[in-house]
Amino acid sequence: MTEKRQKKYMSIRTRLFLQVGFIMLIAIAIILLLNNFLLPEIYTLNEKRDMVRVYKSIDGLSYEQADYTQSINAYERANNFSIDVYLNDGTPIYYGTNELFAAEGKITVSQHKEESDGSFFEILTNEQSSAQYIVYGAPLSMGGEIEIYSQKDTIDANAALAALITSATSIVALLVAVVFIYFYTGKFTKPLIKMSEVTKKMASLDFSQPCEVEGNDEIGMLSSSINEMSNSLDNALKDLSEKNKKLVDDIEKEKTLEKIRKDFISNVSHELKTPISIIRGYSEGAAMMLDSGETQSAKDYCGIIVNETEKMNALVLQLLELSMYESGSVSVQSESFDICNMIEDYANDNEIKFRENGINFVNEIPQDCFGSGDTLKLGMVVNNYISNAVSHADGEKLIKVSCEDRGEAYRISVYNTGEHISQDDIDKIWISFYRADKARSRSEGRFGLGLSIVSAIQKLHGQEYGVCNADGGVCFWFDIKKA
Repeated sequence: MTEKRQKKYMSIRTRLFLQVGFIMLIAIAIILLLNNFLLPEIYTLNEKRDMVRVYKSIDGLSYEQADYTQSINAYERANNFSIDVYLNDGTPIYYGTNELFAAEGKITVSQHKEESDGSFFEILTNEQSSAQYIVYGAPLSMGGEIEIYSQKDTIDANAALAALITSATSIVALLVAVVFIYFYTGKFTKPLIKMSEVTKKMASLDFSQPCEVEGNDEIGMLSSSINEMSNSLDNALKDLSEKNKKLVDDIEKEKTLEKIRKDFISNVSHELKTPISIIRGYSEGAAMMLDSGETQSAKDYCGIIVNETEKMNALVLQLLELSMYESGSVSVQSESFDICNMIEDYANDNEIKFRENGINFVNEIPQDCFGSGDTLKLGMVVNNYISNAVSHADGEKLIKVSCEDRGEAYRISVYNTGEHISQDDIDKIWISFYRADKARSRSEGRFGLGLSIVSAIQKLHGQEYGVCNADGGVCFWFDIKKA
C-alpha cells in the first residue's frame, strides 16, 4: 500500500503574497511586451498623422504668398520634417534639407502604400548609411506635389527610450508593489491566522480564547460566527459533561441501590432463617417431650418459640414501617410541641432501663423550646437514638441530650460515652440491617433497622440528620423545625 504524501505546509500569508506577486509580475511582463512590440508602431502611426496634418496645412497656402517658403520652413523646424514641393512639371518650389539624398549610397524602397486620393506612404533606406526615412507624398490642390520626410531612426529611438523608461518604472512599481503586498498580506491574513490558532484550540476542546472581530466584512462575520460556534460548543460540552457526571452518579446510585436491595433480601432472609430454625427445632423438641410426658420442659420450649415468634413479628412490623416511610405513602402530621418535655417523658418511661444498665441520663434541653412536626414519628427518632446510645454506652456510661439553635431549626444531639465508630462503618450505619457490632445487636434483639427508620422519618420532615465521633464518645443528631 502506497503511503500518502503529505503536502508541504505553506502559510496563507506566503501563499497570498506569492499569488498576488505572481499576478503583478504577469501584469508587468504583459505591459513590457506590449510596449516593446507596440510602441514603435504607435510612434510611427502618430508620426504619419503629424505628416498628414502638416500636408493639409501647407495645401491651404498659395504659391504667390510672399512668405510661402518661410511658412514651409517653419513647419519643418516645428515638426523636425524635411519638405519638398514641386510643380506639375517637376520644378522644385521648395527643397528641404534632406540628408537621405545628400549622403552617398543606394536608396531602396522597403514599403510603399498608395491611397485612392493619390497620396502614398513609403519607407526609403540608404543602404550605405542604413538611414531610414518615412516619406509621405500627396498632390496639392493648387497643382504640383509635396513630399514630407521624417527620419525613422529617430522615431524608433524615441520608442525604444519610451519602452526603456516604461520598463524601469514598471520594475520600480513592481518592487514597491511587492513591499506593499508583503505588508498588506500580513494585515489581511492576521485575523485568519488568529482564527486558525483559535480553531486549533477548539479542536483540543479549549474554548477560552475568542476571535477578535474587526470590521464588518466577511472576515469579521467569520470571526463572529466562530465565536458563536465556540460558545455553543463550550456550553454543549459543559452540559454534556454535567449530564455525564449525573449519569455516572445515577449509575453509581443504581449500583448502590441494587447492592442494598440484594443485601436487604439477604439480611431479611438471614434474620428470618435463624428464628425459623429455632422455632422448628424447639417445636420438634416440645413434641418429643410431650410424647415422653415432660410437660414442664415442653412448656419452656413453647416459651422460647413464642419469644422467637415475637422477634419475627417485631422484624416484620419494622420492615413494614420502614417500607411505608420510604415509599412516601405516610403523611406527616405537624403540630407544635415542647422538645424538653418529650425528652423528659422518654427518660421517665425508661428510668428502670437506665438504672439496670448503670446509665447516667442528662437532659440539657432548655424549657420552652418548641418544635414543629409529627410528635409520634419524632418520638421514634428519639427512642431509636437513645436506645442505640444505651446499647453502646461504656466507660462513664453517660447519655446527654442537648439542643443547638440553628436559626430555622433546633439541632438535637444525643451523646453517649464509649468507643468511636470506625470510618468504614460511619457512612453505612444508615443502611437497613447494617450493624457495626453484629453479635451484641443479635443478642439484644435488634435488627439494624432503627437508624434506617430515623433516616426515613427525617427525610419525610425535610430535615437533616447525622453522626460524628466526639470527645470520649459518639454523638447522633437530628434537626427539628421550629414551631
